[in-house]
Amino acid sequence: MGENDKEATDLFGGLVEGLEEELNAKLLEKKSVFALTCARITGAVYTEAVSSGVPADLAKDMATDSWMAFMGFTISQAVAPVEGEN
Repeated sequence: MGENDKEATDLFGGLVEGLEEELNAKLLEKKSVFALTCARITGAVYTEAVSSGVPADLAKDMATDSWMAFMGFTISQAVAPVEGEN
């Protein structure tokens, strides 16, 4: 491999590495905004439910169900199996 080829490879590698870092930073920011928005909505579900007269335990369950749905879990994934059940 000639010296020019090595320089071109190093330059290309540097460009790709810089692009990868930029894209990862943007993805992290996007995921952070999504998580924050989900947390705010989940809090609003709880607050609105309680202020509407829903018992706090039920409102907490409602907020938990909302959070689980936002995060992509189903209720069956969130429930731990009881010992001795199949």
